[in-house]
Amino acid sequence: MKNKYLLDADETVLDFVRSSRESFGAAMRKFGHESAAQHYALFKEINDGLWREYERGEIRKAELVVARFSRFFARMSIEEDAAAVNREYFAKLCRTGYLLEGARSFMDELKKRGKVYLITNGTPDAQYGRLASLGLTDFFDGVFVSDEIGFAKPDARFFAYVLQHIQAEKQDCVIIGDSLTSDIKGANNAGIECVWYNVCGKEAAGAKPDHTAASYAQVLEIIDKIS
Repeated sequence: MKNKYLLDADETVLDFVRSSRESFGAAMRKFGHESAAQHYALFKEINDGLWREYERGEIRKAELVVARFSRFFARMSIEEDAAAVNREYFAKLCRTGYLLEGARSFMDELKKRGKVYLITNGTPDAQYGRLASLGLTDFFDGVFVSDEIGFAKPDARFFAYVLQHIQAEKQDCVIIGDSLTSDIKGANNAGIECVWYNVCGKEAAGAKPDHTAASYAQVLEIIDKIS
């Protein structure tokens, strides 16, 4: 029976973009780069690209968090201590949690149907800090963070670790996430049925979702059908 849900965090239920944008702006202003604060889109492009490198095993997390600022400053022709700016950004990020619209009611409905586990490649302090700020520390039946496991999505070993620790079989689980490169590719690698949360109507490329949903309501409809 499919009653164990492996739920991605950022941009599936947590509004990472809002948290990141606020933290980025605060860091830029603190270091005297008011005009650079208007260029979050560029920072996000660089950050997203680095996370794809991380998923492919091409960069370590400790390098990623500094490189996102060093590359941004290089593009903006700004001389600044990237590591110091990242520390300021990260400190605020850990205190700034938001849910996407409709996420809480979706999570409550999902939990009525079985156990819900959060699976994320995010940094532990940021993920646990944002959950705490939202009062969600005890909501999930388990939280699995790549840094604590030693493997990151889409590596099949990440999912093997999760299954072992929740004492579940693949056929009892469903992976739900927005990322083709980490969640859906990871589900493919691990042989676990998945639902791609695709609110933007993107084309599936490089991974094969078993199901696609454009809203939380559609995710629940799919869950009810396959369970």
